[in-house]
Amino acid sequence: MSLTTKRALADSFERLLSKRSFDKITVKDIVEDCGVNRQTFYYHFHDIYDLIDWIFQDAADHIDEGTMDYNDWTTGLERLFRFLQDNRVLILNAYNSINHEVVADYIEKGLRPYCAVIVQHQAEQTKDVSPEDVEFVTEIFSLAATGLVTRWVGHQMRVDDSYMRSMDKFKIAMSGAIQLMLDNLGREHHK
Repeated sequence: MSLTTKRALADSFERLLSKRSFDKITVKDIVEDCGVNRQTFYYHFHDIYDLIDWIFQDAADHIDEGTMDYNDWTTGLERLFRFLQDNRVLILNAYNSINHEVVADYIEKGLRPYCAVIVQHQAEQTKDVSPEDVEFVTEIFSLAATGLVTRWVGHQMRVDDSYMRSMDKFKIAMSGAIQLMLDNLGREHHK
């Protein structure tokens, strides 16, 4: 029941976002649209930001990891971009209504676990790489991906030639770069 109520509150919030900006939506608006009382909202969420955090986390949890090809991480990145496009209204509304850094943090939270899995998979192919080095490479990869995604969101998520060139360049730049970083860090341990 709890998850159903959270989902209903999230659906109401997203429905309201299609009609007005984030900063014009109140808890009262959400509960009226959802048909529940304020106590129900506050039982599940501290505030609207907590609701947004849950929406992003819930959505990130539902990106299909079961078909992830660790040797072709670009497929997963493209899947993430499709997910962001599917949630374009929510993301752009949040980006244009609240601090851009907050939205970048949400994007990074969604990307980081995915990046960590990719780096960890590649680290298993590397000798003498420490957990700290794996974390360091994960941070570099996730910050680079977050920067690319945040810049795209800032450009209103347009899928044009510029977007396609950026995606292609990112794929080329990162292809092999993760393994190279891990190998270099692993070799550093032998010195």
